[in-house]
Amino acid sequence: MVNHESKIAVKELNSPELQNVKKQILVGPKDGFDGFMREFILGVGGFTPLHNHDWYHLNYVISGEGILILDGVEHGITKGSVAYVPPNVKHQFRNTGKGELKFLCLVPKNGDSY
Repeated sequence: MVNHESKIAVKELNSPELQNVKKQILVGPKDGFDGFMREFILGVGGFTPLHNHDWYHLNYVISGEGILILDGVEHGITKGSVAYVPPNVKHQFRNTGKGELKFLCLVPKNGDSY
């Protein structure tokens, strides 16, 4: 399977718990992968919900700068940062930069859906 991000739908996420967040599912079970590789795009001032769940995240920052709140501790993140978010740990991504914060997020099959 070979594709390009420009050909994959971008979904704007809307909820009172998040702001200015877009998501692309780049690869998933429909492509033969036993999980999901997603790209998140947080606009200026954007943030994901402060939440936890029973699956892990593996993250790689593509561009921008922000913070990852992980179990109550703020960690600065920039291009090239990698992070492992264990299951059941409260976490949140926040864009603190002047441009978009983009990061890849890999989760197991139960961590997302199409």
